[in-house]
Amino acid sequence: MRMYSYDQVLTDVKDVYEQLTGLPAPEIDIKKPRYPLPNGVNPVSLVQSEIDQLNMYLINSGISGQLSKTPMWTPPAEIYETQEAYVINLELPGMNQDEVNVTQANNILTVRGSRRFKKASEECRYHTSERNYGTFERLFPLPDNAQMEKIRNKFTSGILQITIPKVKSESPGKSGD
Repeated sequence: MRMYSYDQVLTDVKDVYEQLTGLPAPEIDIKKPRYPLPNGVNPVSLVQSEIDQLNMYLINSGISGQLSKTPMWTPPAEIYETQEAYVINLELPGMNQDEVNVTQANNILTVRGSRRFKKASEECRYHTSERNYGTFERLFPLPDNAQMEKIRNKFTSGILQITIPKVKSESPGKSGD
C-alpha cells in the first residue's frame, strides 16, 4: 500500500478547494506555520477534529454532493400538451445540446446531462457562485399515445424543448361505412 505524504495531502486539499470554489487556494508554508500548535496538543486528535469539521462543512454547504456521481441538481421543467404533441421544456442555461442525453424506454423519457464548472480565466477570482454544477437527471412518464420514435429535440437560448407527437386517433364518423 502506497504511503500518503503530508505534502500530497496538502496538494490534494488545495486541488479540491480550487475545483469546488473556483478560487486559488491560500498558499501555506509548512515550514513556517502561521498558527503553531500550543504545547500539549495531540496533533493526531487535532487533525481528526479538523477533518470532522471539514466533513460537516462540506455536507452542510452542499459541496460534498458536487463530488458525487449521483444527480446534483434538477433543471426546472415546463410541460404542456397540444392537440398534436406533448412538449417538455427544460431550463439548461450555459449548456449545449451535446452535453444533454435524451433517451426513452418503457414509456419513460430520461434526460441526463452534466454542467461543468469552467473558470472565466486563469487570473479571475470568484467571490461567490450560486449556479448549480454537476450531473442532473429528469424522468418523465409518457402516456400510451406518445409516438416515441418521432421525438424531436430543439435547443434554443438555454432551453431544451422536447416534442413528443401523439398517435393520431381516428375521429368518430370518419370510418369507411
